[in-house]
Amino acid sequence: MTEVIKAGDPGSPERAAGVLGAGGVIVYPTETLYGIGALVTSGAALERIFEIKGRPKNMPIPVLVRDFEMLGSIAETTPAAERLAEKFWPGALTIILKVSGELNPIITSGTGKVAVRISAHPFVSRLFEYIDIPLTSTSANLSGAGNILKSSYIYETFRDKVELIIDSGNIPASKGSTIVDLAAGSPRIVREGDLSSRKLKEYL
Repeated sequence: MTEVIKAGDPGSPERAAGVLGAGGVIVYPTETLYGIGALVTSGAALERIFEIKGRPKNMPIPVLVRDFEMLGSIAETTPAAERLAEKFWPGALTIILKVSGELNPIITSGTGKVAVRISAHPFVSRLFEYIDIPLTSTSANLSGAGNILKSSYIYETFRDKVELIIDSGNIPASKGSTIVDLAAGSPRIVREGDLSSRKLKEYL
């Protein structure tokens, strides 16, 4: 059975942290879309995410971090990344960087790169008070299907597939986060999301 708890419940972050720490998988809200979460150190849970979504193994999984210090534990930071982070984080910008240190290759699909951001959602901020490990943040939908914005559809899609759903209600229309690749040197916008590429290009 999948447990459902409201995002505004004072105990929801601690409960989610407990599920994650036990190697479980959760669905949780961000400021863009609902995400499917597992700790990046939980190998079996990472495998389950691909199975749950029907996601091809050659598609890397985005990751959330608490702060720039946590970012440095998994990725090589750059001056450009620092400038973008200062301007747009927390928020709807995902930055692709070269991997540093130990990171399960299932997350990177063997590319040596990882997509990272800091979420502005209050639940995620509270969750990181209880976990010290980066969290996966692939969108909560089936691979190839559209984004799910209604919490009732989230439950219908993921009940009995994950241990816990954090219900934050319906999410406003969202294209997800904008993705910029800094791993190859010159910035390259991979996907335009809620942060307009025009605004990003102006800043770059």
